[in-house]
Amino acid sequence: MTQQSEQLESVRKAWRDDPDIGELADRLHLIPQETEPACQWRVVGEVPSIAARRKAARLAREALATAEVEDDVSLEPAIRESDDALAAELRETLRDEPPLAQVRVIESGDRPPARSQPWIGVIVSDGIVHLGGWVPEMSYAALAEGVAWETGACRDVHNLISYEPLRENPDEAVAEAATTLMREHPRLADQPIHVEVRLGEATLCGTASDDKKRQLAESLCWFAPHVRAVDNQLEISGELT
Repeated sequence: MTQQSEQLESVRKAWRDDPDIGELADRLHLIPQETEPACQWRVVGEVPSIAARRKAARLAREALATAEVEDDVSLEPAIRESDDALAAELRETLRDEPPLAQVRVIESGDRPPARSQPWIGVIVSDGIVHLGGWVPEMSYAALAEGVAWETGACRDVHNLISYEPLRENPDEAVAEAATTLMREHPRLADQPIHVEVRLGEATLCGTASDDKKRQLAESLCWFAPHVRAVDNQLEISGELT
């Protein structure tokens, strides 16, 4: 077995052994990049799980012990919409988010407002959402990305919203975004769920009234950007003694 074959097999084993990827490993492919010396490998594929989407390239980097792995994995949309319909839906949803009340969501082709006015622009191309603009805090940008993933109709999200990076702790911003996604979801709004994030690893604490809501909370947590692992410690309230 050649060195490259051994490397490929080590990555495939990491995917198969991961509980969030498992059988989805057959949908993922690790491709050597012989013509791009800046990036030795590329992970491609389409998976129906946001957790698998988030973890595929990271597990490859860990198995290969290198950061030179390009992430080109997309999410299989649960809902099929045209690019225009998805962009319109996302703009409307962002405008309805209370934490983004002071952020102007502009239409495609509109001139961005003055620098003092926070704003977000949305463009969708081939199912990929491109977010641009400027907001004062990372939590706003993280929430916008989470909302985009939550539509269930996008293949990927490219978040280019700029913000003041030194105004808040990144883990706290991600935790705030994940908490907001749950608080705004009609099935989880009344659930006593707390999210903690440390170095990108999120922990869900509290209770959920049933297992479906417990799993929904975990899925929503993955929608927040920069989440690299989720430890779901939620207890089912009906099982508490």
